Amino acid sequence: MINFATLDDIDELVNLENAMFDERKYFRLTYVEFLKLLKKPSTKLFVYKDGTKIAGYALGVVLDHKNMWFNSLAVLREYQQTTIAKELFEAVVNHALTHSFKGVVLEIRADNKALFRRYSHIGYSVFKDIKNYYPDGMSAIRMIKFLSS
Repeated sequence: MINFATLDDIDELVNLENAMFDERKYFRLTYVEFLKLLKKPSTKLFVYKDGTKIAGYALGVVLDHKNMWFNSLAVLREYQQTTIAKELFEAVVNHALTHSFKGVVLEIRADNKALFRRYSHIGYSVFKDIKNYYPDGMSAIRMIKFLSS
């Protein structure tokens, strides 16, 4: 079941973040960063719980009155062959749609060809290349999809 994260979820979110993201390649969210994000009205942090266990999360951030930023998504390995990632991604997009945002912006690693194909296939287009974006120096591709309600 997908709900908004609460302060009680932070420890589990940090554990998930640390398990899923190699700090040499990705910026990891810390306890303090999750705490700050959860206190901001512009942050929409969705969690998928299997019973009481967090199986995954998706983070959306309001950029401005027009766009929502799909910032991050993580799903525990044992749940990766399910629809959880898709459902979490759709939770962010649906939030943007129901709150009349015009677009959803996201970034991916330039070397992640599979994710690039997936997002391109569902209507996202490149609007910016960002050199040396990730901790290992990899560039990012910023993409956007304009929404229609």
